[in-house]
Amino acid sequence: MNIEISNIRTVMVCPRKFWLESREKRNYNHEEITREVIRFGGSLKYAELSSEIFGATLWATGIEINANKEEIIIISWRKGKRLYKYHYYEAALYGYVFSKESGKKVRVIFKSNFYEQEIPWENYVESALVILRNLTESDMPTPKINSECKFCAYSSECTDYFIKSGNIEFIKGIGKINLNKLKSGNIKTLTDIVRNREKVQLILGEQKGLKVWAQAKAFLDEKPVLIKKPPKLKDGLFFDIESYLDFHYLFGILYKDKYIPFIAREKDFEKEAFIRLLLFLSENDLPIYHYHSYEPNQFKKLLRKYGLSSSFESRFLDIYSIFTNHIAVPVLSYSLKPLARYFGFNWRTNLNGMKAVKKFEDFLQTGDEKLLDEILIYNEDDVRATKLLLNILNDYT
Repeated sequence: MNIEISNIRTVMVCPRKFWLESREKRNYNHEEITREVIRFGGSLKYAELSSEIFGATLWATGIEINANKEEIIIISWRKGKRLYKYHYYEAALYGYVFSKESGKKVRVIFKSNFYEQEIPWENYVESALVILRNLTESDMPTPKINSECKFCAYSSECTDYFIKSGNIEFIKGIGKINLNKLKSGNIKTLTDIVRNREKVQLILGEQKGLKVWAQAKAFLDEKPVLIKKPPKLKDGLFFDIESYLDFHYLFGILYKDKYIPFIAREKDFEKEAFIRLLLFLSENDLPIYHYHSYEPNQFKKLLRKYGLSSSFESRFLDIYSIFTNHIAVPVLSYSLKPLARYFGFNWRTNLNGMKAVKKFEDFLQTGDEKLLDEILIYNEDDVRATKLLLNILNDYT
């Protein structure tokens, strides 16, 4: 069992995912040189060090270290604007592993573009070790619905678990209040929902009840269920934005099955790329399809940021909203990837939103165009997946 400290956040979100990931085989290549730096001093940008604990191997990876005779400074580079509770457990485990290995004083510093903070890691070691001991000594935890389901490699297994258990908590958008209402009405399983459609609609309201019923039926029948007939959607543009910290570096368009990227290789070129996008959009009056609310929200912010105006906002149409209001699908998450994958779409890279940010950061540091090319492939796949979902909707009209 290999436990990567950098994944400690997952324990807070979904212990089952953390438990399963800890049993995957991984390769570690920098431990020997890390031990040399600890012993003789120096710096290492990507350090790796392990320690045995509770019958598992605890790994500190992806951190920067600076060592001398007296102390080791660990730097963990972050992307967020603030620290959260799990960061302190993470820092505690970094400190624990390096202190145990070296016997030197260990300092742990978290840095991002928004803060730099040294963490008194010794104060959190006991709590962090309790978390690890509970995980290593327990059987596989039960699944939890969470924000990581949309990226999780185990989501199909979790779906099977929920269906077999009859659990209704994983139905999209059901919420605690509605759960309690259904349970008070003796509606406790997926089968109860499907067999008592009218009662469910009476308890939750006609529209909400219909969506919950359709979702439960989709899971039990293992196929999509029509909530109501969707509108016929005409062809248009498909739009997706990729962002890095405080600027947008890629505006991807799919038009007549041709992928057209508008790229800002640096923050100072964001306005130029955005204006080129506006000029392109002005060449026709087609609908601009996107997936969820990010694209139109950022589009409006950019107009305000640069003192620009346009009438294009009225052309935006959200495939996510249209899909979720008309078709129920047996997936845990209605994010673009799990939904499009259900209908057979395959991404050509293993990137997701966060990985793309890291990939672009690497591009900024190295100038390696191959890194940017991979992001372009990922972005193109996103807009093509959005188009696929439009085609699925039209199949139901």
